[in-house]
Amino acid sequence: MNNSLQWPWRSSALLTAGLLLLMAATAWGHAFPDHSEPRVGWALLTAPPRVRLWFDGMLEPAFSTIMVVNARHQQVDNGDGAVNPADHTVLEASLPPLSPGQYRIVWSVVAHDGHRTEGDLSFTIGPGSYDRPRAASAPATLPQLLTRWLNFIGLSMLIGTLAFRLLLVRSVVLPRQEFETVERPLRRLEAGSFVLVALASVGELILRTQMMSGGRLAELNVTLPVVLLQTHFGAVWLVRLGFVGLLGLVWGLGRTTTPQSQRAIMLSLSAATVIALTTSLSGHAGDWGDLTMPVLIDWIHLVAVSIWIGGLFTFGFLFQRLAAPPGTEEEARGLVTIGRPFSRMAAYCVFTLLVAGLFNAWLQVGSLQPLVTTSYGLTLLVKVFLVGLVLALAAVNRYYFLPLLRDPDGARTQLLVKTIGRLGGAWLVGAGRDQAAGIRRRLRQFMRLEWILVIAALAVAALLTHLPPARHIHAHQHLAQHTLP
Repeated sequence: MNNSLQWPWRSSALLTAGLLLLMAATAWGHAFPDHSEPRVGWALLTAPPRVRLWFDGMLEPAFSTIMVVNARHQQVDNGDGAVNPADHTVLEASLPPLSPGQYRIVWSVVAHDGHRTEGDLSFTIGPGSYDRPRAASAPATLPQLLTRWLNFIGLSMLIGTLAFRLLLVRSVVLPRQEFETVERPLRRLEAGSFVLVALASVGELILRTQMMSGGRLAELNVTLPVVLLQTHFGAVWLVRLGFVGLLGLVWGLGRTTTPQSQRAIMLSLSAATVIALTTSLSGHAGDWGDLTMPVLIDWIHLVAVSIWIGGLFTFGFLFQRLAAPPGTEEEARGLVTIGRPFSRMAAYCVFTLLVAGLFNAWLQVGSLQPLVTTSYGLTLLVKVFLVGLVLALAAVNRYYFLPLLRDPDGARTQLLVKTIGRLGGAWLVGAGRDQAAGIRRRLRQFMRLEWILVIAALAVAALLTHLPPARHIHAHQHLAQHTLP
């Protein structure tokens, strides 16, 4: 990696590592009981035939348990506690006749996103006291957060690079010689992104298996087959593995063809978007099931974000590599010309991700108050702030630097260029005789800053996947409100 790329990566790595270390301890599990039968604290005359817990998300039957214990912590149910086969949001167990006293329903569940939550609630037969319901889980570990962060980076770079290459193939703004000059580093960037996605997928499988089983890595050989063959996450991961293999096959076959055909790039991009779909299916959106509107919206949001920020990284990578040395003014103008159709594509993606993001925020938060009263809401605000900064930098690049590079004389008559120039043109470009060199230098610096903010925003997004959305907190509060006074 050359020196021009080391600085943003080092700075962003330090920033995001600090964010993850600061907030990792706040992450909880993602399935909470909404109500129960019998109700919390209910005083019954006789034992009910069974106990039931309704959760606010889909459960993994292979790793979800329930039992009823007496005051001496002895199990008193019939030993058939399990997820209801017809409704995977219900955990139930049958009971024999019980003597008067206090009993606790002890539960441990794993949601479709792989997070484990444990707790208990009490009821009594005859007069007696009861305890308030409890729900807790182990916080996410730093390796889990880093793995999800690297997965987001690799996936966004992969989709963004492929979309950018498809835009290049369909464009006629570059001569063939310059096109091949641009194509070669893009192929290497695509290969690096693919390797990162593949490694992150394997790492996430291992860490999710450990999280779901609550065990140690030494027991991986026992729990891994159960996860792969008996859980929703395992089925989704196997689909992901298949499309990662397809992507690798297409890339390997395409090494002998330069430039690669539009059909091959389309096939690779389609496979990458399916990999993005598996991320949505194994995240918060999967709590409602597979074929649902939340999964579709989350998938659209993820693909739009990947095309936009991955394209930003790709464009900046090419500009740093091909237009930085002196005497490369023609290459710089060619890349600027590519920037115009890319800007239109990015604008569509930004509009799409904003609409999808608002829907997701409404779905997971529900109202304005949890934005400032929950960890999830505050983290979401940090993400929105970082994305806003990226949008501001991208706007300056698009409407100030790129027009000046493309046509220095004509651009200075444009309203946006003149307005930005009056507000801070001297600071943006800097003083000196060679204004073109100053513009290119500042553009490279702004692109590096964009990368830092994008990578930090992806770290916050990774953290959001390990935090309970406000709707889960509301479910637990709803359970507590069902406690009899």
